[in-house]
Amino acid sequence: MIELKQVTKQYGQAAVLKNITLTIDEPGIYCLLGRNGAGKTTLLKSIAGYQNITSGRIQVGGKVITTSTLDTGVSYIENFAKHFNLPVRKLLRIASEVNPDYDYEFAADMMGRFELDGKKKFNHLSLGMKTMVSTIICLASNKEAVLLDEPVLGFDAIMRVEFYDMLTESFQKHPRVIIVSTHIIEEIAKTIQKLIIIDRGSIRFFDTLQAVETKAFRVSGLEKDVEAATHGLNTIGQDAVGGLVTRYIFDNPPEPAASLEIHPLSLQDFFIQMVGHKGGAAK
Repeated sequence: MIELKQVTKQYGQAAVLKNITLTIDEPGIYCLLGRNGAGKTTLLKSIAGYQNITSGRIQVGGKVITTSTLDTGVSYIENFAKHFNLPVRKLLRIASEVNPDYDYEFAADMMGRFELDGKKKFNHLSLGMKTMVSTIICLASNKEAVLLDEPVLGFDAIMRVEFYDMLTESFQKHPRVIIVSTHIIEEIAKTIQKLIIIDRGSIRFFDTLQAVETKAFRVSGLEKDVEAATHGLNTIGQDAVGGLVTRYIFDNPPEPAASLEIHPLSLQDFFIQMVGHKGGAAK
């Protein structure tokens, strides 16, 4: 469905995306994680055809994507997206008129769920409600790929729960590729199937959430015991205090031992270890 082959995007001499090769060939809800400036928005805009890449190739549904592609098959909404200052119901209606595949019934249902005043003009909405209108329009488009860039900005806790429910319902009704970029990691874990981690313009991880749950661990104990237990395993990070060491691994867990503490990593801790911590030092 989405294929990137050796994709690089440069701004002057600075490479924001670096030789990315990635294939997303199954419908699902994918989470895109990365630190600020890691290249998340540039990646999504490039897939959507909002900007041209410097080199490489992007295809969606077999169609090469550039800024001149007439119908990319992609619906993209970035944070703080702007719309014409029209009443909300009119915006939803216009979206349905220009897209024959638009699911107006779904959009109207979501408008009611989030108690959006259909008569209120877009610029008079709160930040959270503006974002919700943009997200509803995007999901209702029924494009084969939906890209949501930080969609929960401005949402309170209740709105975020409702958003994740809406995301699941939309996917169940129209299975397709949905990629969500977010910083609120643990909340979206119940909704996604696969995780993409981008760091400094390169893809560091692309796998199922189940892989993280079954293979990401921290192993703590005396340095010699931890070293012996994790020898040959894929280490993604390490902390040391005195003679005690905590090693973070993405591999099969070591054999239990009385001298060791072995615990699964949370999604957030896994992400931190993958992209570097303590000031951003790379692993």
